[in-house]
Amino acid sequence: MLVNGLDYTILRPTWFTNANEVDYELARKGEPEKGSVISQKSLAAFIVSVIESPEKYLRENLGINKPGS
Repeated sequence: MLVNGLDYTILRPTWFTNANEVDYELARKGEPEKGSVISQKSLAAFIVSVIESPEKYLRENLGINKPGS
């Protein structure tokens, strides 16, 4: 159970790869995810973007994957 007033962003990454790339798409909760892998570098880049602008994905539940994977 989530506490009212708690600021969060939930990430649901797919299978990790070591690929040297930043290429990702997001799927909000309830939307189908279109890929099956995500590079660790892509995941890190997205996490940095959330840290820099936390209000952009406030109280979101997001799947993250490489498009077309």
